[in-house]
Amino acid sequence: MKDKMFSYEFKELYKKRKKYLLNILLISLVVVMLITLNSLGTAYKDASKLPFEKIHSSIIIQKNGNVPENTTGVLTSCSLAPIRKKVIYEIRDIDGINDVSYGLSLWVFDNDNFKRVLGVNWNDSLGTKVRTNIIKGDMPKKPTEVLVDKTYAGQHNISINQKIKISGESFVVSGIGKNSGKDIIASDLFLDLRSAQQLAYDSANLQKTEKFEQNDINIIFVDAEQTKISKISDKLNTLLNPETLSNGKTPTGKTIGTYAIYTPHSFEKQISSLFILSDKLILLISLITIMGSILIIIKNMSHIIMQRKKEFGIMKSVGFTKKDIQKKIIKETVIQIFIGYLFGIIISFISIIFLARTKISVNIPWELNPYPHFLTSNPSLVNTMQTYFLPIKFQPLYAITSFIIVLLIGILTTWIITNRINKLKATEVLKNE
Repeated sequence: MKDKMFSYEFKELYKKRKKYLLNILLISLVVVMLITLNSLGTAYKDASKLPFEKIHSSIIIQKNGNVPENTTGVLTSCSLAPIRKKVIYEIRDIDGINDVSYGLSLWVFDNDNFKRVLGVNWNDSLGTKVRTNIIKGDMPKKPTEVLVDKTYAGQHNISINQKIKISGESFVVSGIGKNSGKDIIASDLFLDLRSAQQLAYDSANLQKTEKFEQNDINIIFVDAEQTKISKISDKLNTLLNPETLSNGKTPTGKTIGTYAIYTPHSFEKQISSLFILSDKLILLISLITIMGSILIIIKNMSHIIMQRKKEFGIMKSVGFTKKDIQKKIIKETVIQIFIGYLFGIIISFISIIFLARTKISVNIPWELNPYPHFLTSNPSLVNTMQTYFLPIKFQPLYAITSFIIVLLIGILTTWIITNRINKLKATEVLKNE
């Protein structure tokens, strides 16, 4: 009997499919809007983390420095000022920080060619990241060994065990690695941190521009708890920039001597502007979609029910109880919800696949760009854009949430409709018919 009744509901819906199609489409729309909008909202937040993804850090710290009078010898990249080693220990004391790594980024203007050099501690997280990109040979095990980027090695015909000169010092190539040219930690040559520090310390031009001590660095990578990044960033700003300095400006208008603190939030506004999305906007659109769908579904169902007054009147006259009719309406509603939800899931999944092919561009700040920008006549013309695919994914949580919401819409609709049906009297309905 139950199987026949269930089959009967399908037949009834199929018979009146044009009338119920609107309900199914609206349910699908609610599902699609809830899943895709919220997935987009999550995606743009994840996209803001992409520049940090390859370095496994969530905060980058640099110090704005003086621009050198001439570009000769060894200089800190991007005119960055040296950072004293004691700053590392102060940062590590902040609650919510999991790890701190650091390096020394240099530009070396040799007579043969220009070289980007990154000094790393091979035992910390930054050194580990660089080591994972080795495709040939091994990491430097001695202060006189160097790891060479694949692109640079190809351009200059460099091979393993070959000797190369960096600011007059001889180094042996221990390995070759592969790095993206626009990565924040991109470099042509990777040295042991102490070797890079010695090159910087011995540079007369650098010492003339910025006082460099033996153990100084110029870039710090902080791995912080995701939920505490904003608070940690504020604490770092209070710690490192206690008062406004007035020592002049960098080419991009930064105050010399101040610390620049970059987090995913630094890129979030830039990326979110591409989608014109925010949490509040997503919530508003979702609420409007849900409320509008509820009203239209209820109105449409009420219209259909009124057209079926005779049918329900006959059912009551032959012994069907209010409960029997309620079950019938509930079954019809459940079938519509199931079909609408299924279509909504399919459309959402396809939409997300297409959206995942969307490319987004992130403008990397001038100071984080590994290219020697001040060699150009106009630094603003230097390409600082990094391109990524939108990191949007089908989120099971949003699928579950949308199912709960359309189910609640179904329950509310059923309650309103069954109350209207219960008020119908079989004798009056049949009399009027």
